[in-house]
Amino acid sequence: MDLKKSYFQLLMCIVLCIFSAVAIIYIKHQSRELFIELEVLNTNRDTLNIQWSELKREENVWATPMRIEREAINKLNLQRPPIKKIKVYEKR
Repeated sequence: MDLKKSYFQLLMCIVLCIFSAVAIIYIKHQSRELFIELEVLNTNRDTLNIQWSELKREENVWATPMRIEREAINKLNLQRPPIKKIKVYEKR
């Protein structure tokens, strides 16, 4: 009976070791896949940050007061009113 018990314990140890090894391999594989996904997302984030910076820079160029005034005069034929016609209202 002791021999059967020993064989059973040995068999259980082997099964548990194999199961543990398979679990470690699976977890390592999942870890690598998640790391690859993280790197792709980081690359995408960096690309989007660069595009955002370029868009902000372009927005700053397009929104300068001198450019807006120049566009208003040249393309829309707007003129600055004479000072006598400018009215300033104060908030009460």
